[in-house]
Amino acid sequence: MSNPKFLPSLRDSETVICVRCNASQYPRNGACIRCQAPLGLDYVSLELNTLLDPCSEDHKKQIARGIGMLLRTLRNRRGLCQSRLAARAAGCIARSHLSRAECGRTLLPLNKLLPIAKALGLTAVILRFEAATPRRTHTSSDHG
Repeated sequence: MSNPKFLPSLRDSETVICVRCNASQYPRNGACIRCQAPLGLDYVSLELNTLLDPCSEDHKKQIARGIGMLLRTLRNRRGLCQSRLAARAAGCIARSHLSRAECGRTLLPLNKLLPIAKALGLTAVILRFEAATPRRTHTSSDHG
């Protein structure tokens, strides 16, 4: 399973404002276009294909490991210990349960993941959908 990829931007249409010089811009490289100050934004890309291996017998364990790795990586990037993160997450999770989740031994439900995400400083979850392939419609020539 691959590590989560951290990116300076995901979309070309998103604009942000630099806190130092107030320049409105697209966060393409993570630094302000005017003053070169860091914009303080990170985006994480977690590919679903890496979490769902069709050859695996237990998809839930794979997802738990992927989410756990992401939680640990984000927590470490913030310089937080597990106890501090558990406290910041509005008491929705105990430190020991967070540890089990980071190790991939348990898959946290959404009502626990969202307060943890907020405590880690995440401001949005962006879901990207690929365009569906158009359905083939039956014509009179198809019926023979």
